[in-house]
Amino acid sequence: MANEQHAPQRFKTPPAVLDPANGVALYVQLADIFRYQILSGAWPQGHRMDNYDKVAAHYSVARITVRQAVARLVQEGLVTTQRGVGTIVCAQPRQERPPKGEIAFRFIYKGKANALPTEFQGDFPAYERYRELTKVNVMIEQPIAMLRIFIAEEMYRKLPPRAIEKVQVLRLLLAHAPEAAAQMRHRITVEPADIVVAQHLQCSVGAPVAKILRQVHGEDRRLSYAGISWHRGDTFEMDMILPRELIDDSSPALMVPGARQP
Repeated sequence: MANEQHAPQRFKTPPAVLDPANGVALYVQLADIFRYQILSGAWPQGHRMDNYDKVAAHYSVARITVRQAVARLVQEGLVTTQRGVGTIVCAQPRQERPPKGEIAFRFIYKGKANALPTEFQGDFPAYERYRELTKVNVMIEQPIAMLRIFIAEEMYRKLPPRAIEKVQVLRLLLAHAPEAAAQMRHRITVEPADIVVAQHLQCSVGAPVAKILRQVHGEDRRLSYAGISWHRGDTFEMDMILPRELIDDSSPALMVPGARQP
């Protein structure tokens, strides 16, 4: 799709200047900058961030924006905050290992979002508010996929309490809000793992990962669900069975880009 982010761009340092017009909350942009500093090694274990007033002045944002960005990193286990000490970089994110042989979800972030990032929304209309969920799927004590999901707040409220802790969000949406799932777009690409994905999937930076963009919408085309998942290349496998009519419908998308059709 036109708004798909090219893989090489994912290696660039986040811009030092925040952009209030790009559809992503300022605290999310600021958290991305802080996260890059930590995972790239620029802020090593034990590094203490400047006080919030100084950071806010540097990025021309309100102090509350800095606090929200730091809170996001605290949830991810990248930093700790203590009164009288400040904000300190941790050795590594907290990791809870599931019992051997079971599949589990390890949540990195849960929060509310007023807008969909451009890469997730594409050309589809959106709801006013979303819930944002970022998690890592773990199997036999190994991370196999990282997922960042946005589900419309209106649909999220229809899901059973705490069900997302055990059941895939997309399955819950199909079961409890089928009217919001008239069609799904599914796009798979392969790209090198950036520093954030590599850190959560415990693979090397630049290792191949399968990236899946899923967009689900109702008859009104508003996106009830938009998610991107990154899967380790050494564990990814997709096995699909399609009826003939679906093969005919999807055949142009299955061809090599730029190849001539008979």
